[in-house]
Amino acid sequence: MAANVLVRNLNAIQETQQQASVSTVDHALDGQSRFGEIVAILAVGSVLSTAAVSLRVYTRVRMLRTFGLDDSVMVVAQMFLIGSAVAIGLESKWGLGFHSWVPPPEDYVPYMKSFYTSIIVYNIATCLVKISILLQYRRIFAIDIMQKLTLWGLTFMISWTAMLSFLLPMMCLPVAAFWDPTIEGRCIDFLAIWYTMAGVNLVADFAIFSMPIPVINSLQLPRKQKRMLLVVFCLGFFTCIISALRIRTLRVAADTKDPYWDNVDAATWSFLEVAIGILAACLPTLRPIFVTLLPRLFNASSLQFRSSGRPSKYGNPYAQPSEGNNRASFMHGLGFHRPMSSTEGLNRQDGVEMSGQESETSAEYTVSVSTGAPESLDKMSRVKSKRDSVMDGQHIRGHIRTTTVVTQEVTFEKPSSSKSNPDQD
Repeated sequence: MAANVLVRNLNAIQETQQQASVSTVDHALDGQSRFGEIVAILAVGSVLSTAAVSLRVYTRVRMLRTFGLDDSVMVVAQMFLIGSAVAIGLESKWGLGFHSWVPPPEDYVPYMKSFYTSIIVYNIATCLVKISILLQYRRIFAIDIMQKLTLWGLTFMISWTAMLSFLLPMMCLPVAAFWDPTIEGRCIDFLAIWYTMAGVNLVADFAIFSMPIPVINSLQLPRKQKRMLLVVFCLGFFTCIISALRIRTLRVAADTKDPYWDNVDAATWSFLEVAIGILAACLPTLRPIFVTLLPRLFNASSLQFRSSGRPSKYGNPYAQPSEGNNRASFMHGLGFHRPMSSTEGLNRQDGVEMSGQESETSAEYTVSVSTGAPESLDKMSRVKSKRDSVMDGQHIRGHIRTTTVVTQEVTFEKPSSSKSNPDQD
């Protein structure tokens, strides 16, 4: 016994073809076609997503030299998206986008084979995009709560993907009963499983794309920079909108009297859902390219971190005592790099000692940076400070804590080649 949706679609196609043979349909509509619409959507989505993934790979491999697991999963997801585009394109070859009485009856079987393939590759591609985004979050966000949330999300998404990979190919038993109406078989209730998968995708998309928002809000960043990050990460909510629109098309596809024509919306919205998800996931990784192409718009000097004293962490589960390190890890994961003239390197040393004339306003200090080894104490620099470093509301004299974020410029002086020996008079 075939599923209700397949039976209704097959009956609708056969009915319209019978009506066409007895001239009970409007043959003035025979020339109508949505083929151009399908090809345009598939072409634009495939080109944009392929370009985004290619630029991501180039950025991670050639510019940052840190190609990770999230990048690998995204490449595989893009391959499945291309497979989905090919399957939908084959559907349009065998009748999708035309009125159901136009294609000959012998095109039904190849059309259903293409439809069967598109269902499988679409759902796997959707899951892989979500897995890649969660892996990307684990790489970018070092705070404990994000590590736990992403771990739970990965556990669910990997289990969900494994279940769909096993269930969807077995939609009908025998499998050929899906596309061959002459074969007796049993199929699952497609409308129920479609609604279930669409609902899970919508909830998962909303949850995943909401994760970074509290973390970004808790960072001590300039307001303009924080807004830019929020806009980039919130692009994924377009995927949620498409997922919601796609759910409406499923009912239309199930109840239609003209399946070849009305199924176009369900097919194209499904494709766009994955394509836009890939674009939203890749854009945050492309900042190094944007800096190279548009240096004025993405000026690295305007993206330096600022110290604002004590981090605001009270009542905020996303803040950590070492917020400066978390912020640096987060921005480094996005490709934010500061010039070597900044004193970021001082914060990464085991100890930083300061001596020299101190002043309440402007002073000149000699800073010695040690890494724990006595022989490293010969690394000297001159730091011009506009104000004393402040930690917990108190002036720190004679010592710079390694957790303090310093934004002064550093110039290194080459020691004089000859020194007077005090023993020789």
